[in-house]
Amino acid sequence: MPRIRSDDYETKALAIMDSAAAIFAKEGYPAAKMQDVAKACGATKSMLYHYFPTKDDLLFAMLQEHLQRLIGALQEAVDSQAGARAKLQMVVEAYTQKSNQSRRRHMVAMNDVKFLPKPKQTPLIALQRQLTELFAQLLREVNKGLPEELYKPYAMMLVGMLNWTDFWYKPTGAVKPQELCERLTRLFLDGFVGVKK
Repeated sequence: MPRIRSDDYETKALAIMDSAAAIFAKEGYPAAKMQDVAKACGATKSMLYHYFPTKDDLLFAMLQEHLQRLIGALQEAVDSQAGARAKLQMVVEAYTQKSNQSRRRHMVAMNDVKFLPKPKQTPLIALQRQLTELFAQLLREVNKGLPEELYKPYAMMLVGMLNWTDFWYKPTGAVKPQELCERLTRLFLDGFVGVKK
């Protein structure tokens, strides 16, 4: 008979993922141990395995949840009625805020997909492509008429710029989060809009 999920199952699963993200980011995925994740959660290993039968299942669930959350935020911005430049600002803000809210998960997402077996990598890579396509779709609106093959490379440049911000940016520093988003948007827009065929 299958186990019935408790009402707080999702909340506990997310808490486990947060603890695991901190350990994976600090120790590196290959060296991290499930017993350390359990200890960080204040749980037993058997309870942890109830939620995630293997370490790979835990990493997969963490990365899938993170990417789906990013895609949802970006889709909302892309679907808005704002103008193309305003949409890009919204996308930069949404991406920066979501990755900042789960900074450790974001770092793990960038570094650790490669450690999963291919069948678990495939759906995550599909989500990453969906994310890139949302950026490319928006860039088509921002600067129409470029050769189609250029939008994806520019989308990848923008995603790369946003991803690496997580490694050096300190929200408590001289540049506040909103200002950072505005500067990133202006830097990319002012350069991208000047691109000709």
